[in-house]
Amino acid sequence: MKLFFKKINSRLPLLFLFLFIGSASFAQIKDSIVEIQPKKIADPKDHIVIDFSFDSYRNFPDGISQKPYSLGGNAYLMWDYPFGYGPFSIAIGAGFSTHDVHTNGKIIYSINGDHTSFVPYTTEYSTNKFSCNYIDIPIELRIRTRGKKSFKLAIGGKAGYAFNVHTKFEDAAGKIKVYKIKNVDPFRYGLTFRIGYNRLNFQGFYALSELFKKGKGEPNMIPFSIGIGLLLF
Repeated sequence: MKLFFKKINSRLPLLFLFLFIGSASFAQIKDSIVEIQPKKIADPKDHIVIDFSFDSYRNFPDGISQKPYSLGGNAYLMWDYPFGYGPFSIAIGAGFSTHDVHTNGKIIYSINGDHTSFVPYTTEYSTNKFSCNYIDIPIELRIRTRGKKSFKLAIGGKAGYAFNVHTKFEDAAGKIKVYKIKNVDPFRYGLTFRIGYNRLNFQGFYALSELFKKGKGEPNMIPFSIGIGLLLF
């Protein structure tokens, strides 16, 4: 028995050496496995979107010209869902947009009120704008490169409902606001894009719907917007 314990004691240093080498090798293998595991290109991000834009329409009626300070914007809350470990994600959200287009145009109606037109003002004025405010549902297919600060590209679309459409006119005599403009199509939809780096991007919108209902207003007036955006949080 003494001989047995004597042999065990003599081999303990060798046994500890084997255990140490084995533990170190296992730790290295474990670290290597962790390192080679694929990482997501980006966790869900860019949840808050703030856009500032220049707003306009295609195909203004004859005699109607636009002022360069026609400004608007969007504010959206987005839910971002990455596709596995690749650079792609899809984002869907909800929010609000406003568009103020300053022109020399005055809204007039046909006798029975079933058609809306723009005609040029012939008097002096300081402010004359056509405003549309929408509740929007945007959706985007997003591409992001790796890193905290990354190149970003998004294409998609949005659909909205106009909850407030009005005109604002101001001259030396005072200010007048007219609400519930007739024959404006309350539903609008179109294509969106954004491209940029980190939080700043260039963005735009082009409607596939017209401003007025078919046959009820100035034909082929297509809303569009271009501007800059901020991707926050």
